[in-house]
Amino acid sequence: MKFSSTTRVLGTATVAALLAIASAPSFAGNYAEGDPRPAPFSSSTTRAAVSADARQWLASAPTQGYAEGSPQPEPRVSANSRAAVAADTQLWIRSGLAAQQNGEAGADPSSPAYRQAAAEYARLRTSPAYGALIDEFNRRQSSARAEEDGNPLR
Repeated sequence: MKFSSTTRVLGTATVAALLAIASAPSFAGNYAEGDPRPAPFSSSTTRAAVSADARQWLASAPTQGYAEGSPQPEPRVSANSRAAVAADTQLWIRSGLAAQQNGEAGADPSSPAYRQAAAEYARLRTSPAYGALIDEFNRRQSSARAEEDGNPLR
């Protein structure tokens, strides 16, 4: 059975018209609820009563954040230098903890490989190598600053 182009055009137009009729209510909005703008509301409570209620709530409300007189401890800020952080990262990589952390399965503290890497990291962190790395990174920073200071393009 072969359709003519006129039949095909009429069929397409019919489908388009039916879809337009079916979707028209979604574009019209929901006017069954009336005007969506809020209506002014007159309260029967006086301004003084609302203020008193707010003061009473504030007196019993929990403190937010670190208000004065709060018994919460002050946050500690680390005093590590950039060189100390870089040296610590280097030791973390050398010990194998980075490979354990970034593996396909993630870190498994109960695995022997992870425990061995953690022990190596603790050993490196307490060894003189840590101090030597910090000194090396400090030297690099100071030489980089000296080169920047001597650079006329800066």
